[in-house]
Amino acid sequence: MTPLVSIIIVNWNAKDYLEQCINSLLSQTLSDFEIILVDNNSTDNSLELIEKKYTQIKLIKNNENVGFAEGNNVGIKHAKGKYIALFNPDAVAEKKWLSHLISVLDSSDRIAAVTGKMYYLDDKYGKDAVFCTWSKIDPYSANPYNFSGNEPMSKVDYVSGAAMVFKRSVIDTVGLLDREYFLYFEETDWCARMIRAGYDLIYVPNAIVWHAVSPLSSSSNKIYYMERSRLRFAIKNFDANYLLYFFGIFFLESSGIFGRDLKNRNFERTQIRFRAIMWNLTNFFKTIRIRKKHIKIIKSHTEIKSYNNSLPLKDIHHAGIGDQ
Repeated sequence: MTPLVSIIIVNWNAKDYLEQCINSLLSQTLSDFEIILVDNNSTDNSLELIEKKYTQIKLIKNNENVGFAEGNNVGIKHAKGKYIALFNPDAVAEKKWLSHLISVLDSSDRIAAVTGKMYYLDDKYGKDAVFCTWSKIDPYSANPYNFSGNEPMSKVDYVSGAAMVFKRSVIDTVGLLDREYFLYFEETDWCARMIRAGYDLIYVPNAIVWHAVSPLSSSSNKIYYMERSRLRFAIKNFDANYLLYFFGIFFLESSGIFGRDLKNRNFERTQIRFRAIMWNLTNFFKTIRIRKKHIKIIKSHTEIKSYNNSLPLKDIHHAGIGDQ
């Protein structure tokens, strides 16, 4: 029988979290789903765990780490559900998480994707510390912001790929995830296309997830991929007039980073930003081609909207910086 929901987990060396993650999904009150685990060439015996303990899971093995976006694309191509959920292996869902999201997703043809309230796993930042409610993109700097209070159900600028559900039919209008994002901004880019196609993205506060979020500042590699992806995201999705603001802000940021590094006589951050810029310069024309391709896909189905002017949280002041 065709499942209502296909849940896709992209795994790379997350064995320490997998059992808790999968058990929470198997305990959902909405039980009409399949689980597809796409493994990005893990070396921590994740596969042995799945093959031994979770034989009901559809397992797909990649021969290399293809990244989050392409890993999910592989899973989507094997999915059979009317709805598709993306779920991180280091996340844990409350038992009604899926039913709450499907109820909202099914309530309107305009809604493309939904996400819920995300807490830090294991109280690592204090008891009941909230990682994310509303997710906002600054329409000038392309910086992502996460609210972490008691925000109500609302349209948001993007939904987190760590725990989201979307309608399979939306893929026909906006395409799959962009595989050129190896890390960060993959789902934000996808949501940008959904917004340009006129869809709504909804935050559902009673759909609860706990997520083992690692701080961005803990790794220079993470900072590099965040800066690389943020720059590419703006080039690919911002309206032309907003790109002028973006590049002005990016130049001022870069000057500030260089000034601090010069004062401290440590140029690590400047080098990271330079690498991010060089990657984007090298891949600039490829990025433009993919931008045109995705715009063409949307235009073949519906009238395309301004991205920056259509952001639902555009005029809402942010609560704090998140790391996606």
